[in-house]
Amino acid sequence: MSNHPISISKILLGYNPLNPLLPAFSVNAPKGELIALIGRNGIGKSTLIRTIIGEQMPLSGTVCLNGVPLKRWSRRQRAKLIAYVPSEQVRIPNLFIRDFVALARFPYLGWPKSLSSNDWDMVDQSLMLVGIDHLANRDISTVSDGERQRAMIAFALAQNSDIILLDEPTAFLDLPNKYEVVRLLSNLARSHQKTIIYSTHDLQGAISEVDTLWMMLDSGFVFGAPEDIAFSNKFGKLLEKSELSFDTKTGLFNNQREHTKPIALEGQGNLLFWTQRLVERLGFVSTEQVKSEYSINCKPLSSGNCWEVYQHGALISKVNTLTELGVLLRKL
Repeated sequence: MSNHPISISKILLGYNPLNPLLPAFSVNAPKGELIALIGRNGIGKSTLIRTIIGEQMPLSGTVCLNGVPLKRWSRRQRAKLIAYVPSEQVRIPNLFIRDFVALARFPYLGWPKSLSSNDWDMVDQSLMLVGIDHLANRDISTVSDGERQRAMIAFALAQNSDIILLDEPTAFLDLPNKYEVVRLLSNLARSHQKTIIYSTHDLQGAISEVDTLWMMLDSGFVFGAPEDIAFSNKFGKLLEKSELSFDTKTGLFNNQREHTKPIALEGQGNLLFWTQRLVERLGFVSTEQVKSEYSINCKPLSSGNCWEVYQHGALISKVNTLTELGVLLRKL
């Protein structure tokens, strides 16, 4: 029997044995790893999380925590093993952040039900680890979404469990906070040897930071390092029947576009790279063939960058920004 923090064996998810969400699968979650759970809407990401924390029974198969079947752990014991952060943020007025995080110590309280100095030390350390100890006495309903999400993570840390599961923790955050929260989770997994699993739709952010991807598909369950899944282009299965594609050379997700006109590009470095991104976004095919009807010469000058646009070898325009170049190309 596996002694991984989480071991899933031949599990079948869903509500009807005749119509499971996806074929049965097995997977382990090692200690010290950050794992991103990805998949299309309705595939069962939240169902899998609820199954791991013991809030929903699988149709078949077993979930083990530290090698022991989940059903053998009492609810109180599970609370010491697994911390769960739901997708809905806490916005209760007049609840200080420090008091909210202190609620995570409830599974450890004896009689009388009061926090010891060690409990408060755990609360304060958790606030410090997520970088919001200066907000300890702030009303949780008055801070920003990013700060509130950090308070939710501090709650999970104060629970002092080896396993943390989070349901779409970056869903309502702006771009910097999305990346900061995922980086925080990654650092916590490594520095504190915790097993952290979070569900997300932010594929670009996930593949740049996590140790392992768990990908739920109609056809089955795929897992592995992000680089392994990207190199083998398994993202293609996730993106079927969508307008997105994954570029295995750049590691980027892009909208699929019909490229109709070839355009020759000449230049170097970042100037050429971002010019190519612009022309391809506008529906052109970038090429090195000089016989194309249109061509662009990207010139870095001491006075500023310059783009010379040619048609059949004759200069038709000269612009100084990519914004101006985009306006010109849309007229061609």
